[in-house]
Formats: sequence, structure tokens, C-alpha cells
Amino acid sequence: MTTYSSWFRAQGARPPVLVGERLSWRVLLLGWLGLVLQGSWIAGLLAGAASLVLMAVAGHGMPAIALWVGLHLGLALCAADIRTWELRLNGLTAGPVVVAKGRDAAMLRLLDRYPQTMVPRAAATET
Repeated sequence: MTTYSSWFRAQGARPPVLVGERLSWRVLLLGWLGLVLQGSWIAGLLAGAASLVLMAVAGHGMPAIALWVGLHLGLALCAADIRTWELRLNGLTAGPVVVAKGRDAAMLRLLDRYPQTMVPRAAATET
């Protein structure tokens, strides 16, 4: 079971963004490119710049590889927090937290327990 946090846009009837609170295998394998692929542009490009500086300073060899693996592991463990930071920067607001086995099950559970979340925010404030 995975905990998913839901994030909503201020207006419009678009579905919420679900962020799984777990290790990101994509980020573990791809590093900063994994962050960019999941939609965390700012953090991904900052991590890419840090990776380039790390390689320039540490050079090549075992210490550089150990630092590179540590950077990937740290980014993978914090990928959910990085993603929520990016969503907050983009103006999304936090919604309910749900626990489910997968992303689709989390969306169904969110809609089942909180049906008012799919009402457009503009329409919800008018009534």
C-alpha cells in the first residue's frame, strides 16, 4: 500500500495530480533526468547542474562514482517531496491523502471518499 497526496489546480475541472510517497525508481536510475521526466523541471535542472559540478570537482574514479550514486539515492528518496514542492510552486493546493495499492486505485478511492473534489472550484464557490 502506498500513500498518495492529491494536489488540485485553483480553477478548472481537471483531475487532481496524485503524488506517491515512495522511492522513485525512475529517479534512482536516471537521476536528474528522472526528475525532469516526472515534471519537476526546476529541481531536475538544479540537480543536473549540481551533478555536473560534482563531476567537475571530483573528477573520475571511485570517489566520484560513490558521490554520484549517493546523489541519485538522495534524489530518489526525496522525489515525492521534490514533486510536491514543484506543484506548490506552480500554484496547486494540497487535498486529501489516500492510501491505495496503485495510482488508479488511489484516484477511485479519492473520488469515492471525497466526491466534492471533482466539482470545479469556481462552481463550488458560487453555491
